Amino acid sequence: MSPRPNVDLDRIRRELGSSVVSDLLDAQGLRHQCLGPGLAPLDRDDVIVGWAFPVTTQRMYDIPEKPFVGLIAALDEIGADEVFVTPTARAVDMAVWGELLSTACQVRGAAGAITDGLVRDTRQVRGLGFPVISAGTIPYDSMGRHEIVALRVSCVIDGVRIEPGDLLIGDCDGVVVVPERLVEATIAAAQEKRAGEVAFRTAVADGMPASEAFATFGVL
Repeated sequence: MSPRPNVDLDRIRRELGSSVVSDLLDAQGLRHQCLGPGLAPLDRDDVIVGWAFPVTTQRMYDIPEKPFVGLIAALDEIGADEVFVTPTARAVDMAVWGELLSTACQVRGAAGAITDGLVRDTRQVRGLGFPVISAGTIPYDSMGRHEIVALRVSCVIDGVRIEPGDLLIGDCDGVVVVPERLVEATIAAAQEKRAGEVAFRTAVADGMPASEAFATFGVL
């Protein structure tokens, strides 16, 4: 893998969120970089910030002779600060994530998991403290319903292309995808905008009219 963009993931997690980063992508003309509505962390306070580790999946209708081959390979491959991304085309008949997958990724230092599908083992995953964003929950296993057939390959969720190494920021507002080539400039601009937002909020809370605060700080 090529060197990662030079950004502080912990600082991004503390100070930024999907909304302000989305604003800066909008400003660059990238107005469709957020996954669709309805995706939420199992714990509403969780924030996922990390590098995309996308996989390709295939629908199955029978239990294969050797299940989970691709999934196990992916669990052995994912690295520190990466986010396991599982596209399902919004499937509603299976859970594609759970306790054991979370445990395996957590041990390897992964930053979290994101899927447009459903998950299970909710209490256990919350207990691990491993952040997972999904479209909801269901008890059904994925065995015989889907298989991972490739890893570290681009995927598409809700019309948004996710490349390996893109920066993902997910929280209770949603998930935004920052193309790898734009990460450093986008995050620097987002941090500047966030500082302006804090100054705006403080000034208005202290009695400054919103019109004056907007003229002063240029954010709203």
